[in-house]
Amino acid sequence: MAERLVEMHGLCHTYQDQTEVRAEGLPFVVKAGQRVALVGATGTGKTTLLLHILGLLRPARGQVQVLGHDPARDFGLVRWDIGAVMQNPDEQIIGPTVFDDIAFGLRARGLPLAQVQERVQAIAQELGLASLLTKVPHHLSGGQKQKVALAGALISRPKLLVLDEPFSGLDPNCKRELVHLICHHSEQLGMAVILSTHDLELVPEIAHRVYVLHDGQLVLSGSPEEVFTCVDQLRAANLQPPAVIQLGLQLVEMGLIAQVPLSLEAGKNLLKGTRVKVKVHR
Repeated sequence: MAERLVEMHGLCHTYQDQTEVRAEGLPFVVKAGQRVALVGATGTGKTTLLLHILGLLRPARGQVQVLGHDPARDFGLVRWDIGAVMQNPDEQIIGPTVFDDIAFGLRARGLPLAQVQERVQAIAQELGLASLLTKVPHHLSGGQKQKVALAGALISRPKLLVLDEPFSGLDPNCKRELVHLICHHSEQLGMAVILSTHDLELVPEIAHRVYVLHDGQLVLSGSPEEVFTCVDQLRAANLQPPAVIQLGLQLVEMGLIAQVPLSLEAGKNLLKGTRVKVKVHR
């Protein structure tokens, strides 16, 4: 059985202005190597939940365990095993050059210069940043900045990667490239991933498990197929299932396919041999 990296129960946080943010209801569990999407409408508390996992907030009540530790109390014991990419990369990027920003974590750990250079070059090559290493990060495009932040998070080879609204502000091509990079490195490193998003379209392509946060409660959890076919509960949480799921549900009702596809390609394969033709435009 896979190791449980994250366990959270009955979370409640009170900010200084007395605003209370809760993530109660179902327990939130992430296992080693698992990719988990936390979905909910804007303002439901997704970022607050992630900040507790990162050890940057302490709950007023409830329990948070990351790698067997309380991350707020034992931050020094878990920080090198967690990578994070926050919603606005401009607030995260601090290096004067792309190289310096990616290398920051390794230098902080005191790794030899030769090893730092080797690992920065390797991750930059994988993420398509090799030609940008001498550039000033804040002059880059939004997609390039997101890659720089991701490279800085991945370079320490963490057991857990946390991403807050990683697709926000990106064009469709950048979004799909980011999905590919996240999945590739998750599988390559055996790395668990937690990402928050209010945009459900790409979730079936990236997540093994989905949690729905609404009105202070984790109200749904399961595989993308299990969660996204609960249409009434999603709409009650001010969410719409991905378009491909909605189309798939209609085709199942019409008797044209037997199961709901999680992607357009899967839908096309299920429709082979029927009279329905699908053209994909991207």
